[in-house]
Amino acid sequence: MKNIDLESLGFTEQQLFDRVVECVCDRILHTEESDEDGERYVSESRFIKELNAELTRRINTAVTEIANRHVQPTVEKYIEDLRLTETNKWGENAGSTMTFIEYLVKRAESYMTEMVDFNGKTRAENSYNWHGTQTRITHMIHKYLHYHIENFAKAALATANSAIVSGIQKAVELKLAEVQEGLQVTVKTK
Repeated sequence: MKNIDLESLGFTEQQLFDRVVECVCDRILHTEESDEDGERYVSESRFIKELNAELTRRINTAVTEIANRHVQPTVEKYIEDLRLTETNKWGENAGSTMTFIEYLVKRAESYMTEMVDFNGKTRAENSYNWHGTQTRITHMIHKYLHYHIENFAKAALATANSAIVSGIQKAVELKLAEVQEGLQVTVKTK
């Protein structure tokens, strides 16, 4: 019997090494599966899915750390230093210059003091038969109080009903026992 070596098979050591590495990588990175019809297909292996998930998590963590360290302070400084000027519809200055924080406070104040109807709608939201009856903050407070008072009343009513039902049940049981004691059954035969 003759010894078989790589040269007699037509391979070099490097070619064999490359093929083995390619085969091992293919087995690690891919898996063969079947669909409902029995058709076979190749998909990513569990190893590659977990590797991709871990890489994604690490990249996201690194990007978040870099953003928190470098981008966030820059954005915060920009917002603090930002100055806004009110303009008319042609872009001409129409008001005073204010910081972004002053602008936010002004917008929040105008939002809370804007007139709304009974349902909390502004004239722009409900122009048909609209009557401004209260400010938005008043409406929100009334709604909040109504919700909590209604829930408290429901809970109190449920407790009272439970006590009343229990009392009626005991009274009926006592009366039935009393009636049962007063009953006399007699049997007469002819």
